[in-house]
Amino acid sequence: MPKNIVRYGLMSTAQIGLNAHLQASRESKNSEIVSVSSRDPQKAEIAAQEHSIERWYGSYEEQLEDTNMDAVVNALPNSMHCEWTIKAAEAGKHILCEKPLAVTAEDCRLMIDAAKSNNVLLVEGFTHRWNPHLRKARELIINGELGKISTIDASLCQIIRDPKGKISFSKELAGGSMWWMGCYAVYAARFVMSEEPIRVHGVSYDSGNWGVDTTFSGTMEFPSGTIANVSSSYEQPYRCQISIDGSEGRIEIPGMFDDSGPIIIKKGDARNSRDEKIISTPAPYRFVVQFDEFSECVLTGKKPEFPAEDGLINTTIIEAMYKSAESSQSVNIEL
Repeated sequence: MPKNIVRYGLMSTAQIGLNAHLQASRESKNSEIVSVSSRDPQKAEIAAQEHSIERWYGSYEEQLEDTNMDAVVNALPNSMHCEWTIKAAEAGKHILCEKPLAVTAEDCRLMIDAAKSNNVLLVEGFTHRWNPHLRKARELIINGELGKISTIDASLCQIIRDPKGKISFSKELAGGSMWWMGCYAVYAARFVMSEEPIRVHGVSYDSGNWGVDTTFSGTMEFPSGTIANVSSSYEQPYRCQISIDGSEGRIEIPGMFDDSGPIIIKKGDARNSRDEKIISTPAPYRFVVQFDEFSECVLTGKKPEFPAEDGLINTTIIEAMYKSAESSQSVNIEL
């Protein structure tokens, strides 16, 4: 590969790839997307022409044979992450895989094993963990500035008015609001707490007989005693937030995807006398930060801040939530 550049192939013409990853690669100091692929050659060709991508492929197999490509961004539907991550690893390509890493813990393990066996890097693409507001919240909790944390509330919801044909509503492609959106809330709660839950409970609702959850509510119990409530829905006005309550105060992050968004810190316990501090968090585009770090790891051998095993944990927790929703029983987490 060029000395200071990692060359990526974009697997899929999904909007997250063309609108987010591609833009970020062009701002990155060490990353370049050089190809795009689709099972529909016409889609791949149109995407390449419209977005000025150097090469296009009408199959993922053909793209993986490209010797002038070092890594892939796996932006395929959830159910396809495992198969094509393993094939990419076997082709000697590093893999930046869109979230969730996979939809079963067993698939995650297979992907991790394939990456290790072929000496390539595998990382799950949760970008909100790069934003300063979540990192500041984690720091405040670790330092005890909020006292004992009792509850967390995190959610990602939006109204999808025309679901017909959308991948996120497809059972076969592992759709569902928790896999597609709630995974961010689960991750955020784990991230700020710096610990893993020991037990979860989940409740799901399918409003249109889609075979997937259109609304999901879950609870995570942490060993410290903290209870985190996480929610996702295709049927609520947009919100992407986390709030954290402790014995000495409260943190609010109204926009987890807002790269430079504020963190609101409220201290004290009197109703009308809380000290409130609003901290702005100027930050670069989080997808750029993700590319820069991933490519640096590829180029230098540096260990990623968030290894693939982190994705395995998140998937294990969500898989347990779905099992809980099916059984109406709480499920213990074994990591």
